[in-house]
Amino acid sequence: MGESKFRTMNCEKGQSLVELLIAIGIFVIVVSTLAFFILDSYVTGRLAQEITVANFLAEEGMEATRSIRDNSWNNLSEGSYGLAVSTTNWIFEGTEEEVDGQLQEGIRQIQIENISQDIKKITSRVTWQFTETRPQEIKLITYLTNWAKPMPPYLAQLHYRWRDDNGGE
Repeated sequence: MGESKFRTMNCEKGQSLVELLIAIGIFVIVVSTLAFFILDSYVTGRLAQEITVANFLAEEGMEATRSIRDNSWNNLSEGSYGLAVSTTNWIFEGTEEEVDGQLQEGIRQIQIENISQDIKKITSRVTWQFTETRPQEIKLITYLTNWAKPMPPYLAQLHYRWRDDNGGE
């Protein structure tokens, strides 16, 4: 009788150890999964925030280029430029502009290509280093025309229609 009681206790001790190992394994899996999801959501949130900032900087580059065009079409010569503010106007300065204050190792560059005499292709590019091995880039492209150039007389005649006092043509 004493011997069977001893065997039952030994089996229960072994069973408790197996249950403990299974419980620890499940706990480790749950904790590591939660840690992965928390870390991944942090990284995704940070990337989304940096993409928003980079998109703003690229849009600002486009608006600055339009402003420079509005001041003088001749300021849009082919090449790569950075941006600066001179008193109250945007100007091109250098070949690129550092935007380290907003993005890690951030650079904004405006590229201008001649398509024709009155059309320019504008590329506003913002690059930055999200992590050491993960560079990022936002690139916006638009085409600007010399809208202030006078219209040739033959087109001006097609554009305007005169009306008499009665509303007829």
